[in-house]
Amino acid sequence: MSDIAEVESLETLESDVHSIQAREPVRNRLAADVEAFLAQGGNVEEVPKDFRADPPKRPQSTYGRGSI
Repeated sequence: MSDIAEVESLETLESDVHSIQAREPVRNRLAADVEAFLAQGGNVEEVPKDFRADPPKRPQSTYGRGSI
């Protein structure tokens, strides 16, 4: 197979993977998993958009701390 044909087939494969139709089974599986989780008594909490698990720290400077 030529290099051009291989590239074109890879581009087609990648576009198929990212198409709406290709993502539908994943969405259906996720929805089913969420429903099963909720049916077993699970709870989904909404997290604020600006929530950070590790708040930013002040940068530490080591300039001038070494011995001469």
